[in-house]
Amino acid sequence: MDFVWLLFSFKGRLNRARYLVVELALLLLWVVAWHKSTFLVSSPEALGWVAAIPMIWINTATTAKRLHDRNRSGWWAVAIFVVNRLSYLYYGLFFGLSFGVDISIAREMLLVMFAVALSLLQTWIIIELFFLMGTEGPNRFGPDPTRTAPGAAVASRLEPHGVPDFLVRRSGPLPPS
Repeated sequence: MDFVWLLFSFKGRLNRARYLVVELALLLLWVVAWHKSTFLVSSPEALGWVAAIPMIWINTATTAKRLHDRNRSGWWAVAIFVVNRLSYLYYGLFFGLSFGVDISIAREMLLVMFAVALSLLQTWIIIELFFLMGTEGPNRFGPDPTRTAPGAAVASRLEPHGVPDFLVRRSGPLPPS
């Protein structure tokens, strides 16, 4: 596997399984970096930025490739990044304002409505990136990443009688016909 392409390139497609592995590895790396910078380093902000910049790049690159697999433009990765950062900022402000600070009920209602809207948007992003399959076969961003060999013939799929389509879908290569 070409790890440079996987982690740093914005071209090509990435299936759900590899995307999930990269995202879990980034989460683990973030937790370890936060833990080490909090307890071992006198300047945790500097170490945080040194670790955050490549992690943001890797997250954006793999998200763009995952969006390519869904036949969407990779530029949506920037929008997803902005929504995530707005959510972190918003929830920090929301919980900071709600606990110990007296604000009007209208302002609280606006904050709650914004929280619901952000939560719904983030839920859709998670469904889109982690649960929905990529487009079958090649698309405008490249070949299907679930095929074992590039250019392999696409076998016709016979659906077993009485089994819904979503249960028949696969995450790996097609069985030989």
